Amino acid sequence: MGSVVVIGTWFPLVLAGLSLACWVCCVRLRRRGRGAAIAAGAVAVLVTLATAADLINAHYGYLPRVDDVVGVTSWPTAPARDAIAQAPTRPHRHGSVITLPISGTHSGFGTHRALVYLPPQYFTDPHARFPVVYLLHGSPGAPVDWYRANEAATIGALLAHTDQPAILVAPRVSHDWLDDSECVDRPSEHIETYLIDDVIPSVDTQLRTRPDRADRVFAGMSAGGFCALNLGLRHRDLVETIVAMSGLAEPTHSGGMAGLFGPRPDLAALAAANTPVRYAPTLPPSPPMRIWLDCGRGDREALRDTLTMARLLTHRGGFDVDLRLRPGGHDYGVWRPALRDSLRWAVPTSALATTS
Repeated sequence: MGSVVVIGTWFPLVLAGLSLACWVCCVRLRRRGRGAAIAAGAVAVLVTLATAADLINAHYGYLPRVDDVVGVTSWPTAPARDAIAQAPTRPHRHGSVITLPISGTHSGFGTHRALVYLPPQYFTDPHARFPVVYLLHGSPGAPVDWYRANEAATIGALLAHTDQPAILVAPRVSHDWLDDSECVDRPSEHIETYLIDDVIPSVDTQLRTRPDRADRVFAGMSAGGFCALNLGLRHRDLVETIVAMSGLAEPTHSGGMAGLFGPRPDLAALAAANTPVRYAPTLPPSPPMRIWLDCGRGDREALRDTLTMARLLTHRGGFDVDLRLRPGGHDYGVWRPALRDSLRWAVPTSALATTS
């Protein structure tokens, strides 16, 4: 049952039919007694709510399988010690996902677990080093979204089997599922510092990475797309490639810029320094960057900003911009194929580097 898809056409239809049957049963049981009718009505309400929830889930494609709904891992996993060990371990045919604790030594953000996909070559060749893709989740969101709805482990295995093995790191970029950090340093959390000064050095220290900008990719979806774009452009010395999927070109927050950065005298300047659409025209051509911009044609606000950023960066020297528009809106039906296509473009095909 765990692999049963719950976002296809038939599953919501079955739930809807079951809901209708429950309500019919409730009406008929009213003639036999109040208690039976109340019990049937309670079941009918629960099934109706489940139907509505699955219709919303199907629209966004958030939890594709029964495993995802009940919180069961449906991708291959391995203990972290297998990754840190320098000797070859048992084969992992499709690669595996490990849980890597990363402490906020410089940011004060605390210790949070990143979900890290390691390609099969990582376990069989103890001297190989790999490029790293940092996957920045949206808001609401969590690192596990990349492995549930976006099928990052499957995409990682696809890359590995086409001679593009890469490490995929999905760190936490917010305190909780509903927290909208925009990946900036704000009074309550220093996410930019956490990613730049804690996550990247920790990953490079603990795993066999290629620790240079040419082999780092920042990728994000929705609010994470803004994170990838803004952090990538602000830290061009650390990363060469950006993948922004349905990302806006400016920070957004329910409390405005003061709610995001706090009431401070330099608020306007700080907000401008974190607004790609404003600072892009002033960016120098060096160091060169590769940028993949991807969006659904039905995603109006994100589409507007995606087209604007493509126009601003395409006409500047030093930026190799690839713009991809596809059918769909602001959902995983766009982001799943976008992640697959963008990483095929972003991850190099070459002989693996080796440790010294």
